[in-house]
Amino acid sequence: MKCTHCDSPVGETARFCENCGSMLRGDDWEFRLARAYRHELTGDLDEALKGYEALLEEGRRDIESAVVRKHLGNLHVRRGHLRRAREHLTLACDQDPGNAAIWHDLGVVHYHMADFDEAVRCLRRAIDLDRELRLAYFWLGNGLYHRGDHREAAVAFQRLLESYPNFTIARFHLGVIYARLGETEKAEGEFRRVLSKNPDDAAARYYVAP
Repeated sequence: MKCTHCDSPVGETARFCENCGSMLRGDDWEFRLARAYRHELTGDLDEALKGYEALLEEGRRDIESAVVRKHLGNLHVRRGHLRRAREHLTLACDQDPGNAAIWHDLGVVHYHMADFDEAVRCLRRAIDLDRELRLAYFWLGNGLYHRGDHREAAVAFQRLLESYPNFTIARFHLGVIYARLGETEKAEGEFRRVLSKNPDDAAARYYVAP
C-alpha cells in the first residue's frame, strides 16, 4: 500500500504515513483496508468481510485488488469457505502474478481441497518466486506425499528443516516418509529427534523401537 499524499509505502495497519506524517483519512483506501484488517485480527469477521468487499467494488488497480483478494481468500479459509477462498486467491494470482505469498496461500487452499496436483503447482510457483518462503516447503512436502511422490516430498521437508531444524511436525512427516520408503534407520532417527524436543509425542514414540 502507498500513502495517498506522498506515495510512500505504508503498512496495512498504519494510521499515518511515517515518511510525510500525514494522517490516513477515514475515507482513504489504505485506511479502510487497515480498518478491515483490524476487524479480521480481532475476530470480527463479518465486519472485515464487508470492508474488503466494499474496497473491491471500487475497481482499483490490479495489485491493490490482489491485496484485498488475498485478505478475502484467507478470511474465507477461516470461515471454512474453501471454494470462495480459491476463487479470490486465483484472481489475486492473475492480478499480481509475481506475488509469492498469494501463490502460497492458493496452494494451501488447493491442498485442503485435496487437489494435490494444483497445490504442488502453486507451491512450486511460490518457491520459484521467493526461495526464502520456507513455509511453502512444508505444504509442498505434504502435497507431494499425498500424490505418492515420496522422494520429492522428503527433499521438500529436508530443505525446510535446513532452516528450521526444530520444526517437529515437519520432522515427524519426514520420518513417516522414510518409513514408507523402507528406510527404517533414517525414519527412526527423525522420530528420535522429535522425541528429543517433545518426549510425550505418542505418534513419534509409536514408530521407535523399544
